[in-house]
Amino acid sequence: MCGIALLYGDTAKDKVSTTLTKLSHRGPDDRHCWINGQLAIGFVRLAINDESTSGRQPYNAGEMIGAINGEIYNADALAKQYHLTLKSECDTHVVVPLFSEIGNQVLAELDGFYSGVIYQSDTQTLYLLRDHIGKKPLFYGRADNNLFVVSELKALQDIEWFEQVPLGISQLELTSGKLTPIAEHPELVTTKLNLAMAMEKAVIKRLPKQPVGIFLSGGLDSSIIAALAHQYHKNITYFVLGNPDSPDVVMVKKLVNHLGIKRVNYIPLPTEQELPTLIAKIVRATESYNPSFISNGLATYLLADSAHKEGLKVVLTGEGADELFAGYHEMLSEDEWQSIRSNLINDMRFTELRRLDKCSMANSIEARCPFLDRTVKSIADTLEHKNFYSYGQNKVALRDTFGHLLPVEIADRKKTSFDVGSGIRKLVVEYLTRNTNTEIVELKKIWSQTFTNNADNSYFFSYPTFDNVIAKRGGFHR
Repeated sequence: MCGIALLYGDTAKDKVSTTLTKLSHRGPDDRHCWINGQLAIGFVRLAINDESTSGRQPYNAGEMIGAINGEIYNADALAKQYHLTLKSECDTHVVVPLFSEIGNQVLAELDGFYSGVIYQSDTQTLYLLRDHIGKKPLFYGRADNNLFVVSELKALQDIEWFEQVPLGISQLELTSGKLTPIAEHPELVTTKLNLAMAMEKAVIKRLPKQPVGIFLSGGLDSSIIAALAHQYHKNITYFVLGNPDSPDVVMVKKLVNHLGIKRVNYIPLPTEQELPTLIAKIVRATESYNPSFISNGLATYLLADSAHKEGLKVVLTGEGADELFAGYHEMLSEDEWQSIRSNLINDMRFTELRRLDKCSMANSIEARCPFLDRTVKSIADTLEHKNFYSYGQNKVALRDTFGHLLPVEIADRKKTSFDVGSGIRKLVVEYLTRNTNTEIVELKKIWSQTFTNNADNSYFFSYPTFDNVIAKRGGFHR
């Protein structure tokens, strides 16, 4: 949705503008800075709810100045409940005055996805915030003699060290760079909603007033999102990647006929001549040289590029269903699944959410994920093993709950990786292994040309739990 750049140091005020320029893809509609001595907070904005200048960030509430990236679905209700006077219809403008009013309790109140910085000027205290799943990225570290907090590392040069901001609320000391977590997200009180009702509400709240897109793969997850959204929003364009005989395209056509969908953009696979430039773009966008990131990221990038060319700003996607509802394996014991599930969810901000955010925002597209709604997640967390696996089938809860909305071929379809079903993985692998037998070596070369003068870090390539489940699915990295 937007991009944040906070710098603290002798050259902060001189360099914040350049840093924001490198984040302009995240917020092409507006940019603004707040500078106080050695501290500079900058923001680039993708305007969705309030396109006027009153929605500009950073913004203040008393002694607090904040910049928040994300979407808060209960902003109006919170403003009314806590008698907050907001100067904008921008939903994220509720966060700073609410934090000023109730402090760390905001984590229990905010319904949405977000990351942000809040500076309390009278105490010179800096707070960093991230949502319950890590949907929106945020990093801190030191580069070029300045302390930084940014949405994307590519906005900086000469990075000395960096870390991801943890989920919840943390306090960052500006002089030392020491970060101290001070509040974790509370467990959500058990809801009275069932899965069908929770998913319906999750989709509805994520549908904007303006035209919207949905990324389709012909798989169970994205088809559920499409079937629900189709009932409540009639100005939807659907996007699918692949040539006419690609498995994903074949399945999407069945869904289109079943639901009576009118507007579908079928995006062809790139040519061999287009691949070098595209792969370099994905390495830069994802800040990674992990092979699965690149092939899946390229698929996401091409869909987002098409959505951007259609004039859209928001799309809905099916991310999160595999991690929450057992999509990566045919069958696991209860102990095996619970262990892997926990790791997959904890790692999402390093893997699938990062790929989705970076490749969609590279095209100024905000991707919203109904499966990651906090109520949906709380329901998934309480399900029994039989709701995940039964008689050799996975995602049992989703198939049982939503199968009647879909063509039987999709309701029963086995998990097929996004890049495999579209056919793009085969193209990428063949291109990268023309002169060597390993993808990762070639990708590392591209990464090294893109991220010069930056210290290597496992963040750029190694995600053990994710890599393991990909390998078990047959997607070995070469």
